[in-house]
Amino acid sequence: MVILVSLFLGTTLAAVAGLRAFMPLFLIGVLGRADLLGPVFSIGESFTWLTSDLAILTFGSATVVEVVVDKFPGADTLLDTVMTFVRPGAGAVSVFAVLSSQDPTLGYVAGFVLAAGATIPVHLGKGLLRLGSHAATAGVGSPVLSMAEDAGSAGAIILSILVPILALFFGLVSLILIARLVAKIRRRRAAT
Repeated sequence: MVILVSLFLGTTLAAVAGLRAFMPLFLIGVLGRADLLGPVFSIGESFTWLTSDLAILTFGSATVVEVVVDKFPGADTLLDTVMTFVRPGAGAVSVFAVLSSQDPTLGYVAGFVLAAGATIPVHLGKGLLRLGSHAATAGVGSPVLSMAEDAGSAGAIILSILVPILALFFGLVSLILIARLVAKIRRRRAAT
């Protein structure tokens, strides 16, 4: 059961990395440092560096920069373009960190699979939503969307860790949303 719950936490972390690359790494480090990962989750021995001062400061600063820049139309598009190459790696490391304490092989395989299967579709979906928002509201709606993404991302991670049963819920919701997004993209491609 612990591995299953950890897999769903991994799914949540990977999906959140599609919105905010550094937030999962920062919150894992902070919660791990404060011993709030609880009895269910732990950071793999190879990833305890996430709880170091340097990692928390680095990922915390990167999270703040990402959150602030994402509030400005135009800058958010540039940020998303650059982060296309960073988010899958951040998602994979987040999954590695929480699953490698259970089974290192499972952690690495799941990290790569979830980085491709959860991080990338969420990132692409966010990009499409932002393009629509820019077009429909001349960019005015983007900061509102960004704040909702911030709150949802932080809330999903923190609640998944502090109340492990919610990891199942958020993991399933993430998988359903990703499946719907992939199906929608396939329908659009088939229609063209």
